[in-house]
Amino acid sequence: MRAFIRLPPALSLFGAMIAVSIMVVVALAPVVSAHSDFEGSEPAADAVLIEPLDSITLRFATPVIGEGSSVVAFAQTSGVTTQGELAAESDTKWLAVFTPPLQGDLFRIVYAFRAEDGHLIEGEFALNAVAASTTTVATTAVDDGEGTLAVSEPVETTSTTEASTVPQLGDVDTGAPPPTSGPSSSSGIDTANHISRLAQNLLGMTVVGYLVFAIACWRREDILPAPRVSIALAVVIALAGLLEIATIGRQLDITFGDALSHQLSRSPLITTCAAAVLAIAALSVLTGQVTSRSSFRALLVIPCLGLLVAPTFDGHTVSMGPRLLHALSDVVHMGSTSMWIGSVIGLAVVARTDRQQLSAVAQRTAKALMGTVAAVVLSGVVMTFIIIDDLSSLTDSTWGRILIVKVVTVLIAGLIGAVHHWSVVPRLASRDVQTTFQRSVTIELGVLIAVIAVSSWLVVAMP
Repeated sequence: MRAFIRLPPALSLFGAMIAVSIMVVVALAPVVSAHSDFEGSEPAADAVLIEPLDSITLRFATPVIGEGSSVVAFAQTSGVTTQGELAAESDTKWLAVFTPPLQGDLFRIVYAFRAEDGHLIEGEFALNAVAASTTTVATTAVDDGEGTLAVSEPVETTSTTEASTVPQLGDVDTGAPPPTSGPSSSSGIDTANHISRLAQNLLGMTVVGYLVFAIACWRREDILPAPRVSIALAVVIALAGLLEIATIGRQLDITFGDALSHQLSRSPLITTCAAAVLAIAALSVLTGQVTSRSSFRALLVIPCLGLLVAPTFDGHTVSMGPRLLHALSDVVHMGSTSMWIGSVIGLAVVARTDRQQLSAVAQRTAKALMGTVAAVVLSGVVMTFIIIDDLSSLTDSTWGRILIVKVVTVLIAGLIGAVHHWSVVPRLASRDVQTTFQRSVTIELGVLIAVIAVSSWLVVAMP
């Protein structure tokens, strides 16, 4: 690994200090609840009720959807579970109606909702309804000499629970089972959803970035570089998009047909369509039906843009900050990251299959990546400040801590890229350096895959 010796010691030390510092911040950051978008309820959490409770109002800081959502009351003493019937008062205010009303026990209220951008808002709070009573009517027969007259008198009936045995609010068992329906009960489905999103992001950016690299930096003369690989990747991307739509249907307790038209499915649906177009285009090249390279490459822009634009219809891009600015920043971020990872993969391929061209291709790529990496950083900073309220959100929220992990991985990839740019590329005429370059490019590729994996996790995390 002699190519790494030329990295300036100050740069190595600075990078190591940044990485260690950020890792320490992540490790020591306080843990916050997963329902930061939950504003409160009526009655308020930990309220002591003197009357039976037939409904609870929940307020959220962001619009939520009703499909697949749930509010469940768990009685601490009796073990009775009551599912609330949900009704929307507004897109941020929901009413849960309980039949029969909650009374005579300490209740743990567990809620789970989906925000409009798809992330899960879930949590719980306690309500003390031990003292709540029901007013009934007792009928007494009175003879007034002319017949029997029924006289009704209100009688207050209270719970038979002894005060000494009443659990305190802090004694609520948080290990009670989750709701039988709703988003919080679908952790396996959520995992499948995240994996399918990761596959779409990773493979989509890979195929777009590699095609741009092969045409612009490698300068391949083919109508479409690697058509068989393009078909295979496009098919996998399309299947991953369909899988995500299926998991959205399971999350929201709706059919696959309904999920296709749901707002949460816009991103995977666009991705699936773009991948299908790319597969058809690659197949037409493979079967010799395309003869004009320039026309085909112009049309190839359509599926490539579709793969890059699709994420702007998902996650925080649709729910936070100025819509147009956030969407444009997301497209720039996706496109520049795609070019970065596609170039790294392309350089690894050139190093193995076309070493005579490696030096020239690497020099062209290095120049292009300077602007590409700058675009990644700038667009990432813009989106970060659109999403967070202040810098403290970087350490006191799940989203912020995931972002810090992403920043660390980007820094590592950037340091490796800096070594390539200033130390390795100028000496690629040497066969020994080419061997070292091939290894280090593989490492950089692994780090960039980690960046994309963290980014996919970031989409559904709470800011």
